[in-house]
Amino acid sequence: MEYKLSETQQLLQTTARSYLQDTFPWERLYAFEDGSSQLTGEDIGSLAELGWLALVAPESAGGGGATLLEAAIVIEELGYAGVPAPITTSNVAAYVLDAANASEQLAELASNKNRFTISEASRRKRPPATGLSASGGKLTGTLPMVPFAEIADVVLAPVTIDGEPAFAALPLSEGQQEPVKLLDRTSYANVAFDGIALDNGSVLATGPAAQALHEQCDALMTALSTIELAGMMRRIQELTTEYITGRIQFGQPIAKFQAARHRAAELLMATEMTRWAAYHALWRLQEDAQDTEEIWLAKHYAARATDRVYQHSHMLHGGVGVGTEYPLHLFTQGITALAVRNGSMNELTERTLVARGLTAS
Repeated sequence: MEYKLSETQQLLQTTARSYLQDTFPWERLYAFEDGSSQLTGEDIGSLAELGWLALVAPESAGGGGATLLEAAIVIEELGYAGVPAPITTSNVAAYVLDAANASEQLAELASNKNRFTISEASRRKRPPATGLSASGGKLTGTLPMVPFAEIADVVLAPVTIDGEPAFAALPLSEGQQEPVKLLDRTSYANVAFDGIALDNGSVLATGPAAQALHEQCDALMTALSTIELAGMMRRIQELTTEYITGRIQFGQPIAKFQAARHRAAELLMATEMTRWAAYHALWRLQEDAQDTEEIWLAKHYAARATDRVYQHSHMLHGGVGVGTEYPLHLFTQGITALAVRNGSMNELTERTLVARGLTAS
């Protein structure tokens, strides 16, 4: 892969960084953390006006017509800014709806008439671990860990209908939500459905086609969330470099001490390797929707690199990195939360082996 930003893509990156930092300064990120504030309808409306909620949707459906790599530019900046906004989930939903030829729902997403999210149940090892089942046209069960459930209208999730796999678009207004708070400040909820009607319009696919949608959803969500993780790592690396360059100890910047430079170098390598592994995996997926091998490898590396980034950044900040008055923890908490999503190390290893046509032991 030879990846270099075009002038248009550079403008997209610059615009995204400027908007996110102006709209979500440190004060708002701290307010998200302590629960005194949350994303507003105005925030979501602004993201929709920018076209960021449907970057990958085709222009014919009202979307941005962007490639996956172009969407990743915005999502990396989302991580860099540390903003818990539904850009990643919304674009994965747009991608899945387009793959399912669900033109009506895709148009609703692109126009911000309805806001879509993705169930965490769609992101487990095969087969989909869903607690939702339907019989006689009635759906019952609980979807765990639905991100942005309180501000979304529809969730895309795997279900079981009369014993067969299916993939459906479910109205969140029909479910009972139980809020869940995690370190990355994203709002989650367990959503329980109790005998709601499952009409034909909400079922996107059944049988093998449903399994294929599950695989596409899982792979793209993993790839883009790893891009977001890389953006957070890059901000941590920059904050750390700025600090050790300006912090004077024994008459000189601590960046001049060999031990500090070694740790800073390891921090930089872990960040850059995570970033480019994620972009390379996404590029391969863009070229071939069935090529997911690199996604699991990139996420596997990112999950291991997170520990080094966390430890080295806090070590180099010393006591300053311990206090919550300094914003480092907003990002190190974020990478810790993102690192454990998409499954355990064993599951990621298994997925890589399956993608290579091997049998996991």
